[in-house]
Amino acid sequence: MPKVHRVGDFDTGGDMASTGSENVFANGGPTLGGSIAEVFDLPDAVGITDRAARGILSDRSDEINRGEIDPDENEPFEQFDPASGKGTNPVDGSTAIIGAPGSPAGGTSGGFNNSASEETITTPFDNSTPISDLLLPEPQVNMNVLPDTFNKAVKLAKSLGRPIRINSAYRPPEYNAKVGGAKKSKHMSKQAIDIRWPEGDFSSRIAFIQLVIDAGFTGIGCYNSFIHVDTASKRCWGPSGGRASMYQQYVSVLRKNGYTVG
Repeated sequence: MPKVHRVGDFDTGGDMASTGSENVFANGGPTLGGSIAEVFDLPDAVGITDRAARGILSDRSDEINRGEIDPDENEPFEQFDPASGKGTNPVDGSTAIIGAPGSPAGGTSGGFNNSASEETITTPFDNSTPISDLLLPEPQVNMNVLPDTFNKAVKLAKSLGRPIRINSAYRPPEYNAKVGGAKKSKHMSKQAIDIRWPEGDFSSRIAFIQLVIDAGFTGIGCYNSFIHVDTASKRCWGPSGGRASMYQQYVSVLRKNGYTVG
């Protein structure tokens, strides 16, 4: 088998490689010796760069060393926005919409439809799911969350003064694994939703975090294009799944509300 290397790797003679791939995949596995797949029980991880993998593993190690929360409840792979067609699925590298079963893009049979688009969606939401004019779920979203989660989301939208766009909500276990969800994701227990940031700069996002907390959400994960909120334990994390990667702009408002950050 031919040997592979990354830029910056050292060979047995002590020389550093100046060329090569940013990512090295061995036997279909991810970079970093398969660590991401092994630690997170992913079948593969072809959508994750070495740099992102190091950040995720570093954040997880930091949270384990702190010993305050269960890092398996946080979501290190949501940073890739895997299900919406706006990002890259960290599990298989796809960029198509991956609809949750029960969503317009996923249908009601429990199967997956990777090619659906807003123009072709005809399947309605689960009839048991109440839909508010203040909540705008994207086509891949199954809104069958707990009433408490739903009501807090409506309260948040009312306090914002306009509808909120939701890019993830309830995830059945099989679907959660398909998009790289956390082992103990609160999406599976119907306690979590992901919300696109309202338009504006960081100051508007800081204000939105305060509204999230005022609405009663306790779990907060901040990413580039959206925020994860849930009703489980009080904790927060940045894009790599731990507090170490939290955006500095949000630290002050989180600390003011009793979150341990940094």
